[in-house]
Amino acid sequence: MKNTLIATVAVAAMVGVASGEIVNGDFSDGANGWTQYGGSKGPYGDFVSGGSPFDNGAMAVVAYGTFGGTPNYSGYTQNISGSYAAGDVINFGGQMYIEDGKDLFGENNASIQITFWYGDGTAYGFNTVAGTLTSSSETMNVYTVDADYTITEDNMNGLARISLDFSYVQNSIPDSPSDESGAVWATNMYANIVPAPGALALLGVAGLAGRRRRG
Repeated sequence: MKNTLIATVAVAAMVGVASGEIVNGDFSDGANGWTQYGGSKGPYGDFVSGGSPFDNGAMAVVAYGTFGGTPNYSGYTQNISGSYAAGDVINFGGQMYIEDGKDLFGENNASIQITFWYGDGTAYGFNTVAGTLTSSSETMNVYTVDADYTITEDNMNGLARISLDFSYVQNSIPDSPSDESGAVWATNMYANIVPAPGALALLGVAGLAGRRRRG
Protein backbone atom coordinates (compact mmCIF):
# COMPACT_ATOMS: atom_id res chain seq x y z
CA MET A 1 0.00 0.00 0.00
CA LYS A 2 1.28 3.47 -0.88
CA ASN A 3 0.46 6.62 1.05
CA THR A 4 0.54 10.13 -0.34
CA LEU A 5 1.50 13.28 1.55
CA ILE A 6 0.72 16.50 -0.30
CA ALA A 7 1.78 19.85 1.11
CA THR A 8 0.97 22.92 -0.96
CA VAL A 9 3.27 25.64 0.33
CA ALA A 10 1.91 28.34 -1.96
CA VAL A 11 -0.96 28.44 -4.41
CA ALA A 12 0.18 29.23 -7.94
CA ALA A 13 -0.86 28.77 -11.56
CA MET A 14 1.14 25.84 -12.85
CA VAL A 15 1.49 26.69 -16.52
CA GLY A 16 4.35 26.75 -18.98
CA VAL A 17 7.49 24.73 -19.35
CA ALA A 18 9.77 23.98 -16.41
CA SER A 19 13.19 25.59 -16.55
CA GLY A 20 14.77 23.84 -13.56
CA GLU A 21 16.29 20.41 -13.61
CA ILE A 22 17.49 17.67 -11.27
CA VAL A 23 20.00 15.15 -12.58
CA ASN A 24 19.60 11.47 -11.74
CA GLY A 25 16.61 11.87 -9.46
CA ASP A 26 16.01 8.11 -9.37
CA PHE A 27 19.69 7.34 -8.61
CA SER A 28 19.85 4.98 -11.60
CA ASP A 29 23.34 6.38 -12.27
CA GLY A 30 24.59 5.90 -8.73
CA ALA A 31 25.09 9.16 -6.86
CA ASN A 32 25.98 11.12 -10.01
CA GLY A 33 24.89 14.74 -9.60
CA TRP A 34 24.34 14.46 -5.84
CA THR A 35 26.50 15.46 -2.87
CA GLN A 36 26.36 13.18 0.14
CA TYR A 37 26.73 14.62 3.64
CA GLY A 38 26.72 13.17 7.15
CA GLY A 39 25.95 9.53 7.88
CA SER A 40 24.40 8.54 4.58
CA LYS A 41 24.78 5.42 2.49
CA GLY A 42 23.92 4.25 -0.97
CA PRO A 43 22.69 4.26 -3.54
CA TYR A 44 21.39 0.71 -3.48
CA GLY A 45 19.14 -1.32 -5.74
CA ASP A 46 17.41 -4.32 -4.20
CA PHE A 47 17.72 -3.17 -0.62
CA VAL A 48 14.76 -5.18 0.69
CA SER A 49 13.60 -8.71 -0.04
CA GLY A 50 11.83 -8.74 -3.38
CA GLY A 51 13.54 -5.64 -4.74
CA SER A 52 12.88 -1.94 -4.63
CA PRO A 53 9.38 -0.93 -3.48
CA PHE A 54 9.57 2.43 -5.24
CA ASP A 55 7.83 3.48 -8.45
CA ASN A 56 9.50 2.03 -11.55
CA GLY A 57 11.74 -0.09 -9.28
CA ALA A 58 13.95 2.93 -8.70
CA MET A 59 17.21 2.69 -6.83
CA ALA A 60 17.42 4.66 -3.60
CA VAL A 61 19.71 6.25 -1.03
CA VAL A 62 19.42 5.97 2.74
CA ALA A 63 20.10 8.39 5.60
CA TYR A 64 20.03 7.45 9.26
CA GLY A 65 20.80 8.56 12.79
CA THR A 66 24.23 8.22 14.38
CA PHE A 67 25.70 8.84 17.80
CA GLY A 68 27.36 12.05 16.63
CA GLY A 69 25.31 14.47 18.69
CA THR A 70 22.12 16.48 18.28
CA PRO A 71 21.05 17.95 16.10
CA ASN A 72 22.95 15.95 13.52
CA TYR A 73 22.23 15.98 9.79
CA SER A 74 22.73 13.49 6.97
CA GLY A 75 21.43 13.03 3.47
CA TYR A 76 21.88 14.03 -0.17
CA THR A 77 21.72 17.42 -1.87
CA GLN A 78 21.78 18.84 -5.41
CA ASN A 79 21.50 22.40 -6.69
CA ILE A 80 18.44 23.10 -8.82
CA SER A 81 19.66 24.27 -12.21
CA GLY A 82 18.13 27.14 -14.14
CA SER A 83 17.41 30.81 -13.44
CA TYR A 84 15.13 32.08 -10.68
CA ALA A 85 12.80 35.08 -10.59
CA ALA A 86 10.16 36.40 -8.22
CA GLY A 87 6.81 34.82 -9.06
CA ASP A 88 8.33 31.60 -10.39
CA VAL A 89 6.99 28.40 -8.86
CA ILE A 90 9.21 25.53 -7.77
CA ASN A 91 7.41 22.20 -7.91
CA PHE A 92 9.39 19.57 -5.98
CA GLY A 93 9.04 16.21 -4.27
CA GLY A 94 9.95 12.54 -4.31
CA GLN A 95 9.39 9.28 -2.46
CA MET A 96 10.47 8.03 0.99
CA TYR A 97 10.28 4.67 2.73
CA ILE A 98 11.04 3.24 6.18
CA GLU A 99 12.01 -0.42 6.43
CA ASP A 100 10.38 -2.63 9.04
CA GLY A 101 12.44 -2.42 12.24
CA LYS A 102 14.03 0.91 11.22
CA ASP A 103 11.40 3.16 12.84
CA LEU A 104 12.51 6.71 13.55
CA PHE A 105 13.55 7.19 17.17
CA GLY A 106 12.24 10.01 19.35
CA GLU A 107 12.18 13.36 17.57
CA ASN A 108 14.20 12.18 14.56
CA ASN A 109 12.72 13.00 11.17
CA ALA A 110 13.45 12.90 7.45
CA SER A 111 12.26 15.29 4.75
CA ILE A 112 12.43 16.04 1.05
CA GLN A 113 12.85 19.81 0.89
CA ILE A 114 14.25 22.80 -0.96
CA THR A 115 16.78 25.07 0.76
CA PHE A 116 17.59 28.70 -0.08
CA TRP A 117 21.26 29.76 0.24
CA TYR A 118 22.63 33.30 0.22
CA GLY A 119 25.86 35.31 0.03
CA ASP A 120 28.65 33.07 -1.22
CA GLY A 121 26.26 30.13 -1.44
CA THR A 122 27.04 28.72 2.02
CA ALA A 123 24.84 31.04 4.12
CA TYR A 124 21.68 29.14 5.08
CA GLY A 125 18.49 31.11 4.57
CA PHE A 126 15.52 28.82 5.09
CA ASN A 127 13.97 25.60 3.83
CA THR A 128 10.48 24.44 2.95
CA VAL A 129 9.49 20.78 2.86
CA ALA A 130 7.39 18.68 0.51
CA GLY A 131 6.83 16.12 3.26
CA THR A 132 8.37 14.78 6.47
CA LEU A 133 8.51 11.32 8.05
CA THR A 134 8.58 11.03 11.85
CA SER A 135 8.41 8.38 14.56
CA SER A 136 4.67 8.13 13.93
CA SER A 137 5.13 7.30 10.22
CA GLU A 138 4.37 3.72 9.25
CA THR A 139 7.07 1.35 8.04
CA MET A 140 6.82 -0.67 4.83
CA ASN A 141 4.92 2.11 3.01
CA VAL A 142 6.08 4.32 0.18
CA TYR A 143 5.29 7.96 0.93
CA THR A 144 4.99 10.17 -2.15
CA VAL A 145 5.44 13.86 -1.33
CA ASP A 146 4.89 16.90 -3.54
CA ALA A 147 4.80 20.66 -2.97
CA ASP A 148 4.79 24.02 -4.76
CA TYR A 149 6.66 27.08 -3.54
CA THR A 150 6.36 30.55 -5.10
CA ILE A 151 9.57 32.61 -5.03
CA THR A 152 9.07 36.13 -3.62
CA GLU A 153 10.97 39.38 -4.11
CA ASP A 154 12.37 39.01 -0.58
CA ASN A 155 13.64 35.52 -1.42
CA MET A 156 15.63 36.94 -4.34
CA ASN A 157 17.60 39.47 -2.25
CA GLY A 158 21.14 38.07 -2.20
CA LEU A 159 20.04 34.59 -3.34
CA ALA A 160 22.99 32.46 -4.51
CA ARG A 161 21.40 29.05 -5.12
CA ILE A 162 18.50 26.75 -4.28
CA SER A 163 19.11 23.09 -3.47
CA LEU A 164 16.87 20.04 -3.43
CA ASP A 165 17.65 17.96 -0.35
CA PHE A 166 16.82 14.62 1.20
CA SER A 167 17.62 15.42 4.81
CA TYR A 168 17.63 13.24 7.93
CA VAL A 169 17.64 15.27 11.16
CA GLN A 170 18.76 13.49 14.32
CA ASN A 171 17.23 15.22 17.33
CA SER A 172 17.21 12.17 19.63
CA ILE A 173 19.80 9.49 20.40
CA PRO A 174 18.88 6.08 21.92
CA ASP A 175 20.28 5.28 25.36
CA SER A 176 22.23 2.33 23.96
CA PRO A 177 24.30 2.23 20.75
CA SER A 178 22.73 -1.16 20.08
CA ASP A 179 19.33 0.52 19.61
CA GLU A 180 18.26 1.90 16.25
CA SER A 181 17.99 5.66 15.64
CA GLY A 182 15.97 5.00 12.50
CA ALA A 183 16.66 5.04 8.77
CA VAL A 184 14.81 6.42 5.74
CA TRP A 185 15.23 5.67 2.04
CA ALA A 186 14.50 8.21 -0.71
CA THR A 187 14.32 8.29 -4.51
CA ASN A 188 12.42 9.63 -7.54
CA MET A 189 13.28 13.18 -6.47
CA TYR A 190 12.50 16.14 -8.72
CA ALA A 191 12.40 19.95 -8.74
CA ASN A 192 11.05 22.02 -11.63
CA ILE A 193 10.93 25.79 -11.97
CA VAL A 194 7.76 27.04 -13.65
CA PRO A 195 7.99 30.67 -14.87
CA ALA A 196 5.58 33.22 -13.42
CA PRO A 197 2.38 33.60 -15.49
CA GLY A 198 3.30 37.23 -16.24
CA ALA A 199 6.62 36.18 -17.74
CA LEU A 200 4.87 33.62 -19.93
CA ALA A 201 2.39 36.25 -21.07
CA LEU A 202 5.27 38.53 -22.10
CA LEU A 203 6.83 35.68 -24.04
CA GLY A 204 3.50 35.13 -25.79
CA VAL A 205 3.23 38.81 -26.73
CA ALA A 206 6.80 38.82 -28.02
CA GLY A 207 6.07 35.77 -30.12
CA LEU A 208 2.92 37.34 -31.53
CA ALA A 209 4.79 40.54 -32.40
CA GLY A 210 7.47 38.49 -34.16
CA ARG A 211 4.86 36.71 -36.23
CA ARG A 212 3.28 40.04 -37.18
CA ARG A 213 6.64 41.47 -38.29
CA ARG A 214 7.33 38.38 -40.36
CA GLY A 215 3.86 38.70 -41.90
